[in-house]
Amino acid sequence: MSEMTEAGEQPGAPAPLPRELELVRALVVLPDRGVDKLMPVIEVLVQEKLDVVAVELGDEDLSALFPLYAFRACLGVAGITGAGDARRAVELGAAFALCPDPDDETLDVLRAGGIPVICEALTPGEVRAAWRRGVAAVEVRPADVMGDRYPKALPPMVPGVRLIASAQDVPTGRTWLNQGAVAIDVTDPVLSRVFVSGDHASLRKRAADAVRQVSRRH
Repeated sequence: MSEMTEAGEQPGAPAPLPRELELVRALVVLPDRGVDKLMPVIEVLVQEKLDVVAVELGDEDLSALFPLYAFRACLGVAGITGAGDARRAVELGAAFALCPDPDDETLDVLRAGGIPVICEALTPGEVRAAWRRGVAAVEVRPADVMGDRYPKALPPMVPGVRLIASAQDVPTGRTWLNQGAVAIDVTDPVLSRVFVSGDHASLRKRAADAVRQVSRRH
């Protein structure tokens, strides 16, 4: 029988979210900018304990990146658009996968590979529909477009759904955490323009500040 939750029926048990994400309660998504530019940014994030990171799949060969951080970070992939990308994620040994709107074949490949899937939705109906597909969590994106009351209003309408919220700023993200979200996506406030400026010192300060704010429980 299929697993049932209050939010509806799920087609089989999904791979659970990485424990590291549950503990850190924040993740950062890095764009496809080449391994040489990614490594110093990942290094800063790991040193500041903001070590749940997804890298967008693109044309770059990421095969050297994942083994390098296998024991220091929880490294996932983002931007999966089809089954081919999903197979790359499995080959890389990704800890999780961000898939905005995966088709059934993509989900099947990731599920067979034991990779937890996080997809995107916004409205309560979209969130429930995404959750019923057997994902590990649903990222509310953009999380601030529905107003200040949405972090409190949404969870009761989608009971049982594990939510992650994208955050334009960390205080907004903390509102979602206080209302029961599993984690927040702090990509925008933490990365800022680091790939343009190359200012890793400022990145370090933003990452440390994000970790401090997220670790607060109220």
